[in-house]
Amino acid sequence: MHIFIEEEYGYRYWVWSLEKDKSEIIQWWESLESVDDYFFNPSKSLPFGKVSPLPEDCMNLPDTEGYLHLHMDEDSYLRFNGVIYYHKGYTKLI
Repeated sequence: MHIFIEEEYGYRYWVWSLEKDKSEIIQWWESLESVDDYFFNPSKSLPFGKVSPLPEDCMNLPDTEGYLHLHMDEDSYLRFNGVIYYHKGYTKLI
């Protein structure tokens, strides 16, 4: 499975190639206290597979099954098929 990662509102883009299925990733994400350990360089920190950077033009993007916006606890989320999942430490901005 592959997940498209947008880091900090377009700062960088990545593809996360996973060795887990969607339900396992959702369970892991929803139990995550904070995204701080994964922000800024997810290729060195995200578990369960390999995170590869994409070129700035995002050409030749592989097929992806999910989307991850990765920034801070206040705005990071995981999305599959239009359904948004928040991590446990998510704090809603007012």
